[in-house]
Amino acid sequence: MKGVVFTALLLMWSGQKLIAQEALSLETTRHLQYTATEGTWISLDVAPDGETIVFELLGDLYTLPISGGQAKRITSGQGFDQQPRYSPDGRSIAFVSDRDGSDNLWIANVDGSNAKQLTNDERHLFVSPEWLSDGQSVVVTRTTDVINRPQEFHLFLYHISGGSGVQLTGSNVPDDGDHDYRVQAHMGVAFGADDKSLYLSAASSRGFGNWQISVLDRTSGRIYQMTHEPQSAMRPILSPDGKNLVYVTRHDGITALKLIQLSSGDERWLVMDIDRDGQESLPTRDLYPGGSFTPDGSRLIISYGGKIRSVDLATGDVTEIPFEAEVDVPMGPATHFDYRVDEGPVLARRAEHPSLSPDGRHVAFVAFDRIWVKDLTDGEVRAL
Repeated sequence: MKGVVFTALLLMWSGQKLIAQEALSLETTRHLQYTATEGTWISLDVAPDGETIVFELLGDLYTLPISGGQAKRITSGQGFDQQPRYSPDGRSIAFVSDRDGSDNLWIANVDGSNAKQLTNDERHLFVSPEWLSDGQSVVVTRTTDVINRPQEFHLFLYHISGGSGVQLTGSNVPDDGDHDYRVQAHMGVAFGADDKSLYLSAASSRGFGNWQISVLDRTSGRIYQMTHEPQSAMRPILSPDGKNLVYVTRHDGITALKLIQLSSGDERWLVMDIDRDGQESLPTRDLYPGGSFTPDGSRLIISYGGKIRSVDLATGDVTEIPFEAEVDVPMGPATHFDYRVDEGPVLARRAEHPSLSPDGRHVAFVAFDRIWVKDLTDGEVRAL
């Protein structure tokens, strides 16, 4: 949750079983309030009519005219709401929230009202929901093991009426030998007008990088690897007409966006030097923030550098979509305590960042959150 509501989890091992104790909520006594014009790791989606963007900021969901301007907060409270996606008819949104104490899949009206919890899980992580074209089901990435092994991410399908869901990828799916189901992770689906083929990020087992773009054929159930990027390929975004695919990769260690025309296979760099991707980290919010094409497929809407941006597919030109969002983050009581340390000497068990003076007579270092200088001739230590 937003750093203000804590879930008390007692992690007790019995084999590989995680036992969750009663969730505890802090009473909110303070509010962080300011007007935000930028944000970090903003996942967003464009409405089917192309007029509005929904995005996440500091655990709340906001809507914004696609031309920019004043954002409207549609969810609030102590839960961390994230990764919103519009339904095909534009009347609902799917998102991940921990408002019940654990990450779960939720849906709500487009204005944030009538929120409904689709999963009731205390043991797993949920990442990157996406509606299927019928508007009746949501595909989401979920861990298949307890939270101590969250590298095993796979796709699950949930009907909006509820239920335990259907696992689409992973070792429980029969393997006929023509493809590799045994990769450890499948994440972040994308599809166009035809959702029989789901594009996704897959942890590669073939030595071409940690992640590659693959395609799940829902008719046959087979998964085929599509890219062979030496520095990984991840977070696919497909145009509504299914003609163009954009994905995140790296060039000389710099994260960038690459465009593929699926009919011809032609590819080119679209945007260089975006935000750092998360392939070396635990992808609890996917490998890169979610983006979306405009309905006509001419522009890609995505965030990096703290801003929401519009990328022209034909020219590669990037324009900022400015926003102002009124942030109101409820917080619990301050937990700062002053501890008295009797007059020393006190043994510093951790001294960091030593730096020798040019004349070699002194060394500066950090200890007890202060900078100190030690005279190497007489041993005297003083705080700066």
